[in-house]
Amino acid sequence: MKRILKYLGLVAIGALAFSSCKKEGENIFNMFDEVTVTYHSTSPYAVTDYKEVNAGDSVYLDYTITSAKEDMYAVCIFETSAAIPSKIILNDNQRRNYSGVVKLKMNTRVGKTSYRIWALDKAGVYLGDGYKTVTIEVRSDYKYWSSRELYIPDTLGKVKNCYMSLSTGELFNYSNGAASSEKIDLGLYRTPVTGTPNAYFYNVYALNSSPIPFTSYDISTWTKKATLFAAPKTAQSAAFLNLRTGDQIITAGKSAKPTLKGISTGLIAGSLFYFLTAEGKYGAFYVNSVSSNNSTGGVFLNVDVKIQN
Repeated sequence: MKRILKYLGLVAIGALAFSSCKKEGENIFNMFDEVTVTYHSTSPYAVTDYKEVNAGDSVYLDYTITSAKEDMYAVCIFETSAAIPSKIILNDNQRRNYSGVVKLKMNTRVGKTSYRIWALDKAGVYLGDGYKTVTIEVRSDYKYWSSRELYIPDTLGKVKNCYMSLSTGELFNYSNGAASSEKIDLGLYRTPVTGTPNAYFYNVYALNSSPIPFTSYDISTWTKKATLFAAPKTAQSAAFLNLRTGDQIITAGKSAKPTLKGISTGLIAGSLFYFLTAEGKYGAFYVNSVSSNNSTGGVFLNVDVKIQN
């Protein structure tokens, strides 16, 4: 009986301690409610909550931040993709109320980007952001074809996808390519490296090349699109990753000056070349990997393509 009473006493003490902590502890959902942030709809460019825009559009964050009790010494503006926020130092007349306008040009990436604005006290301690976030979604102005497997042509079954439409991301083989040849921008083939056993150059060509570098297939009756290529560069993973808008793709493509009807110097993992389609669209072609030890499925290049809308 004494043991039971002892346990009941411990339970009661624990309950009182928990109750005390619960009353005194701060709630994360209301501990910063003394700071308010208001976004104003003062112009056609202003965003107050969520807005969908086109790449290159201008956007304004017209805001007022107010602190009810604590003095503000700085206002921070944070973009989700940034490492650190930008900071505005406040003067003595702005300790409790500050208004500003952030002007943005949405030309660095597509997709959603969120922004928060918060205040800091004299010691640099976070005071609050009014629990508000503004989100801007930039409509994509380019197409992205990911992880396409482009095969070396097979001369027996003729069913390996060795042709590609850069505009649609579709792959074709010799058997079904004739019916869709008006879509095809390039073909893949390989040539042996002289003096090196079992080594090959993996190359691409436009169907209007003269002469056609791969002669095992008869494409004399096919539509021959006049796609142009720029000379490839290697170790281009970062360059391809940083192509985040259609405008960036166009600028890089024009700078590369695509004038070739084919690439005969070989493509390897990490190779990138820019192209210009017959329709006047610039794009980038990147090789993720070369599968050269696939005895059952055939040899293929795993590639990504980005092309302006």
